[in-house]
Amino acid sequence: MDLKSCLESLCTAVGVGSETKASEVAAGFLREYCGGVQTDALGNVIGYRRCGRENAPVLMLEAHIDEVGLIVTGIDDSGFIRAAACGGVDRRALAAAEVVVHGDKPYAGVFCSTPPHLKKKEDKDTLPEVQDMGIDVGMDADTARAHIQQGDIISFKPNFRIFNDNRVCSKSLDNRAGVAAILYCLDTLKSETLDFDIAAVFAVQEELGCRGAAVSSYRIKPDFAIADDVSFGLTPDADPAKCGKLGKGPMIGWSPTLDDGLTRQLVKIAEENSIEYQNEVMGGSTGTDAESISDARCGTRTALLSIPVRYMHTPVELADLRDIVAVGNMMSLFAKRGVAEL
Repeated sequence: MDLKSCLESLCTAVGVGSETKASEVAAGFLREYCGGVQTDALGNVIGYRRCGRENAPVLMLEAHIDEVGLIVTGIDDSGFIRAAACGGVDRRALAAAEVVVHGDKPYAGVFCSTPPHLKKKEDKDTLPEVQDMGIDVGMDADTARAHIQQGDIISFKPNFRIFNDNRVCSKSLDNRAGVAAILYCLDTLKSETLDFDIAAVFAVQEELGCRGAAVSSYRIKPDFAIADDVSFGLTPDADPAKCGKLGKGPMIGWSPTLDDGLTRQLVKIAEENSIEYQNEVMGGSTGTDAESISDARCGTRTALLSIPVRYMHTPVELADLRDIVAVGNMMSLFAKRGVAEL
């Protein structure tokens, strides 16, 4: 599997609000490993890798496929696009950010940025709200209104690039990195005999409240699940106790909402196979799709693996390819364990 090429295709696809394009790309990759790949009414991509055993338990591997972005709320009389955030967009990264406005066709745009020379003294240290920032698409009002309308989606400009062989920088690594990890896992399992049926799920609307995971887990009724997401990568201004280091392996989630037994199995797998890992301890909700999976129907034993990502919810998220591979390998090793061990 060409992980870099796969990840670039996933990250370049648009998945804000309407995740159709991203889902189509992911489904294309998933069909190489799973049968019966389909997209449900909400937009979740679901595929099954059957083990051939009747009434086999189901292991759900899940990653959300949506990304943060914006939606057009209006066009002012100067032709500037007004927008609202879809998901927790980091406002600090928006000034002068390049975007694509998906009107009757894609239009390049850039967030307006007032020169520091023109800012009032009292405004120099303030951050405007998203709705107060305009997007310049190089059109006057009449032209813009002829091609762009309220409700059109706005995504960050595709910008995938590799830093120093192992580091990747792009929009939407949250959570296309997780999608790529599941595909990598399935690639390693191609010739393996398993005790489980695997249900691979690329869920929508995580950024809006973990909605896709709730729908898909209700439908699939898994016996076990591993949610695969990103978490905070260490930066100079961040608390090391709340972050993971890039290139130092998966972050294994510990929380009252997660299954302790499955979590300890992941630790055991990492230690037995010399896979470097990091612990991520949370006192309550994980803020991931793991919550919606674990309490679907009558409950599902659920664990969480996360990939450290710097600059989350900005156009320049940064991850390490080795961490993506390690997450894929850990899920693969988990799937190869016998049911009796769980």
